[in-house]
Amino acid sequence: MDLTVEQTARRITAEVVAMAPDGWERCVLRGSGSRSGVGLSGGGYVVPSRTDGLFGLPFPHEGLAALASLFRDSHGWESIALELTCYPSGAFDLVVFRGALEPRSGRDDGWTMTLDPDFRPSEPGTTDSTKPSVLLPAGDPAEAVQRLRSLLRQHAERHGAEPRLPAPVTEEQLAAAERHLGRALPADLRALYLEANGDGGNEALDDYAWLPLTATLAERDDYIGVPTWFGWELGWQHVILDADPPNTVRRCSGHPGWLPFATGYDGNFLAVDLAPAADGRPGQVIEVGRDFNHGPRYVASSVTAWLGQALGRPDPHAPQQSHNDAPKLVVSTLDSRLTPAVQAIHLNDAPSPVDLTPLTATPHLRRLHLNRCATTDLTPLAALPVEDLAVDLAPEADLTPLTGHPHLASLAVGSATPTDLTPLRTLPALRHLDLSRCPNADLTLLADLPGLHYLALSTDQWQTLTAADRLPAQLAAGRLAGTEPLSAALDLLAALGVDTSTAYRLSGTTEGAS
Repeated sequence: MDLTVEQTARRITAEVVAMAPDGWERCVLRGSGSRSGVGLSGGGYVVPSRTDGLFGLPFPHEGLAALASLFRDSHGWESIALELTCYPSGAFDLVVFRGALEPRSGRDDGWTMTLDPDFRPSEPGTTDSTKPSVLLPAGDPAEAVQRLRSLLRQHAERHGAEPRLPAPVTEEQLAAAERHLGRALPADLRALYLEANGDGGNEALDDYAWLPLTATLAERDDYIGVPTWFGWELGWQHVILDADPPNTVRRCSGHPGWLPFATGYDGNFLAVDLAPAADGRPGQVIEVGRDFNHGPRYVASSVTAWLGQALGRPDPHAPQQSHNDAPKLVVSTLDSRLTPAVQAIHLNDAPSPVDLTPLTATPHLRRLHLNRCATTDLTPLAALPVEDLAVDLAPEADLTPLTGHPHLASLAVGSATPTDLTPLRTLPALRHLDLSRCPNADLTLLADLPGLHYLALSTDQWQTLTAADRLPAQLAAGRLAGTEPLSAALDLLAALGVDTSTAYRLSGTTEGAS
């Protein structure tokens, strides 16, 4: 039986009341929903007698999924933000809005607001300024075919029979694929497709399945050929790390010049790189996909070389690699684990103040997060290519050492004392900023930052900025930090110029629920 929104809200409220602990005053369910699922990210039973005031978070999954479906059908909202407040009497208040608002994953992290749904932050490897390679391809078509046959013989020896391969691709099909790509296929991969159109799903190439040509094009068009976007909660400070060796692969999470040709059926792919960085070769093999959102992995100089690696043969064209498996560190102290290969550091719970001088050992550092610890001096960062910085400042620290930093794109600052934001005017790459933990900062200069696309502030800070009419002109998204209700987020979104008149509000009781 189809239910209305009111009937569904009644049923959810009845379920919440039936599960409630003794002494509760209300229960808040704050979450989101879409075709892919529903989730709760805040709220719970409010129990004043408890020390923390909260007791558990019920999850009426079926009812929340029904609400998401109802608003998709009635309003055309593919995703929703919702807040349902239930009371012991059976009364409830429901607020629902489209996905321009999204509750943050942390209980007290507030709301993400999308002002321009079509805007996407750029990635370094997708810009026209990326210097292209002038190196020649390293693949050898005849050798690639011989190595393919050797691998197929090895597969037959292990499994007792040679795999049955699909018929080869025609020259006309290859030409059509190249027209679709706008690029020529590497000669060695081309030669393989003239032998067979993939391996028929047999995982015959070193336990990888060689994809048919139509599947390579489909995976490229739908997945690998476009940058990955998980939304503003993660995307505002997303950093793409460099491959090893450096500057061989473009720093991006997806690119139309990457053509996946093999997979382990794990969401990851081997791809030929038709648009390498300056020190890479056209047709080199990289690994991309689910586990490589922070950047691709360099594999081999060509498909020929990759087939040779599977046969135990060295790659004569491979650049020098460090083979460091830890470009990202999660540590509690800056110690001997710092090496030139490290590009991202999360420093957790270190004794404060933290001396950042040891970071001189990481000349390629692109991300630094100081979590639950503070520093007195940012000077060691001035010479590092840090793009994403999250830092707490000790009382005597300031932002002056960051003046003119050419790379810093995302900055989150926490400080209990007044912070001079003047150095922000000198940061040419600054695009994303979180000042929600700088309550005493003068925010009026933010209007002087024309490149700012994301801003996170507390309720009081947003009110100050909107009252002064000093908002950055190019904001595409932001965050309302704290524990504010959905209604407060709607008010702010309206103040930022987004039409919230379609927000759905309903108050009722469980009386008559079935």
